[in-house]
Amino acid sequence: MLKLVLGGSGSGKTTLLYARIKARAEAGQRSILLVPEQFTSSTEGRIYRELGDALSGMVDSYSFTSLAEHILSAEGGAAVQTLSDAGRAVLVRRTLEELQDTVQYYYRHRRSAAFCQMAAETIDELKSAGLSGQQLYRLAQGCGSGSGKLTELALILQGYETLLAGTGMDPSDRLELAADRLEAALARGSLPEFLQDRAVFIDEFDTFNAPKKRLLAALLRRTGGEMALLLALAVCGAAVMLLAQPLEELKGFWEEAASWGQLPVQLFVPLVKTVGIALLCRTGSDLCRDAGESAIGSVLETAGAVAAIVVSLPLFRSAWELLRSLV
Repeated sequence: MLKLVLGGSGSGKTTLLYARIKARAEAGQRSILLVPEQFTSSTEGRIYRELGDALSGMVDSYSFTSLAEHILSAEGGAAVQTLSDAGRAVLVRRTLEELQDTVQYYYRHRRSAAFCQMAAETIDELKSAGLSGQQLYRLAQGCGSGSGKLTELALILQGYETLLAGTGMDPSDRLELAADRLEAALARGSLPEFLQDRAVFIDEFDTFNAPKKRLLAALLRRTGGEMALLLALAVCGAAVMLLAQPLEELKGFWEEAASWGQLPVQLFVPLVKTVGIALLCRTGSDLCRDAGESAIGSVLETAGAVAAIVVSLPLFRSAWELLRSLV
């Protein structure tokens, strides 16, 4: 379950976090502490001071980078080559040379090492924001006549991504790949051993970029299936409230249609119940699968099918009596 500890600077949030980690360690439960890169060394020292030699081994501290590497080592993908800063700058230059017929403003800077390095950093910022080359191009098209440079930047990003696909990956792409691997593992119902039976604590972050948010979402799904279920139920509840008025109007239409055909309204009741059961069972089974309970979802679908047959019996009975009267 997701829990947030809120408070101002110096209010004791980190102290509370370590107290909870220590309590879990004393109870024989392992934990993971996720901190920014610059805090990894100091965090290791504090874990040892707070928990002591006997309990500090119950806590594993990671940055997003090291966590991603552990996931890739366990699920595959760790051997994919990652470009250095110099390699990314060279790839930007190759991109500009291939786009010489479509990129005019930036093409003349292709031989500038400083420009290529700056362009690589800009691409990194765009990826951190979750923007692809195609998305940036669409945004540029909506900026009017003054979007020439932005359009060229979008083309450079698209070309860079194309060349990158056959060369290696950016450092930030490793977070995306780790999220892909973790989501695939969750879909299979498996999980890397170092993430099993562990609570995840997060501290010292000011913000998260798009790749980190995606990896966090996968971790939340791993550690908080019940939280995902509660969120989904809340959304379903809101949807039911929004549909209340349209359903009331639909009920009036059915009553009117029954009067046109001089049919008893009771004949429409099994139809309404059957549709309702189908919707509820489909939604419920999807929620169970999202929470990692596929077996319960299958049982719910079977029970829904049986219930639909039972509530439809009056309709079958009326149809049978009508056939008998005709014969």
